[in-house]
Amino acid sequence: MFHSKSSQGFSLIELMIVLAIMGVAMSLTGGLVIQAFEKNKRQVELERVKQAFKVYGYRSFYSGYDTKVELVGNTAVISSGADEEPEVIEFESLTFVAEQFHISQKLTIQPATFGVFINEQPRFYGVPSVLEHGQ
Repeated sequence: MFHSKSSQGFSLIELMIVLAIMGVAMSLTGGLVIQAFEKNKRQVELERVKQAFKVYGYRSFYSGYDTKVELVGNTAVISSGADEEPEVIEFESLTFVAEQFHISQKLTIQPATFGVFINEQPRFYGVPSVLEHGQ
């Protein structure tokens, strides 16, 4: 029997070429996807740090005790003037510039910036005021 060329599917060579092209394209874009994911994770953790400063500011105000926050490596160690065990918060994608912060019961936080190493270079961010709304 005679089969016309139009009724046949793709040849094995054609399928292998398409798979090779797709493999190359995915290997080129895979690194970009991972970088975007890491950057997004870092942004989320930066927001967690900023929110933590606000939360502990409120706690200092309402408890009547000052709070100390120490950022070292990838951890934040929070201790209150009350006889509580220090709280430790660990971060996956942030490495801090070592610094100690004082959160007073009068809603002030000193110093006013905290540093994070990004690509081995320090980048500094403002500590949000407890009284700020939104971002």
